[in-house]
Amino acid sequence: MRLGSRYQVLTITAVAALAVSGCSGSSGDGKQVTFASYGSAYQDAQNEALLDPWSAETDTAVTNDSPTSYPKIAQMVDANQVMWDVVDTEPFYPVANCGKYVEKLDLSKIDVSKFPPGTVSDCAIPFAQYSTVMVYDTKKFEQGPTSYADFFDLQRFPGIRMVPNWAGGGALELALLADGVAPENLYPLDLDRAFAKLDTIRDSLRFWNTSSESQQAMEDGTADIAFMWSGRAYEAEKNGATLTPVWDNNLLAWASLSIIKGTKNLEAAQSLIEYAATPEPQARFAELQPYSPANSDAAPKLDELQQKYDVAAPEIQGQAVITNVQYWADNNDAANKAWTAWSTS
Repeated sequence: MRLGSRYQVLTITAVAALAVSGCSGSSGDGKQVTFASYGSAYQDAQNEALLDPWSAETDTAVTNDSPTSYPKIAQMVDANQVMWDVVDTEPFYPVANCGKYVEKLDLSKIDVSKFPPGTVSDCAIPFAQYSTVMVYDTKKFEQGPTSYADFFDLQRFPGIRMVPNWAGGGALELALLADGVAPENLYPLDLDRAFAKLDTIRDSLRFWNTSSESQQAMEDGTADIAFMWSGRAYEAEKNGATLTPVWDNNLLAWASLSIIKGTKNLEAAQSLIEYAATPEPQARFAELQPYSPANSDAAPKLDELQQKYDVAAPEIQGQAVITNVQYWADNNDAANKAWTAWSTS
């Protein structure tokens, strides 16, 4: 999954043109929903696990569009030309825009007790979980790093490090936790302290802008240690990289599903959200993509490598720091400005 704002923004006209393609079902009575997500194999898996079975069960046509774009959502809603109904976003977005760009959900038919604390909001439910986690190349380090402090220890663990190249990517949390901030005191983030800590390894630090860059760097040895998405670490290891993840203080986040404000298909969109919250589609999605279910009743059948990166496992959840979505809802823009000023200086 990727920041929607970092994708090319399509125009409303382009959205309308796409509305006649990408259907995963058909409806005899005109019921329809347009689902927006991040494309590629990720959205293909959402179709197989979620959209196709729901479409068949409800006799509702589903149209796909991608990629998720926050500016596009604002443009559609502000112009009263809403072409999307349900959208996959980062978790901070529906918290920041609840009632403005996304609808409040009817949670009465969803058992929210099945989800980790903090993952459900008035305007969104979690569909899948992932972590940003430190991984290292076991060919480079026989005895590798075991904590975030080690990420910054160039004497014991020399080599190139990689972190996400935007404020909400997790590097700020990584730096503060490495500098001794307790997880319970992490938010609000002390940006100056975080940047000062990152400066201590600046010459050995590289940035990834897309998750595929982090995966490729660990596969080809360009980086020795990376702070990257658990799903991409899984893909890198599946492709032959020799990696060890360090789950202590892994930064847990999730894919959120919301309904676009002003949708003309509110009833169908709510029905899709309710189905997405159930165990079955979440389990199937976890079998198809390296993400973990958010619903605790989901029981995906995972192979050994999938189990290694299953962030829903109790032993991994127990070591996780949960991303504070309210902080990012309130501070995302300001933090990104600070990040850009620092990273380009």
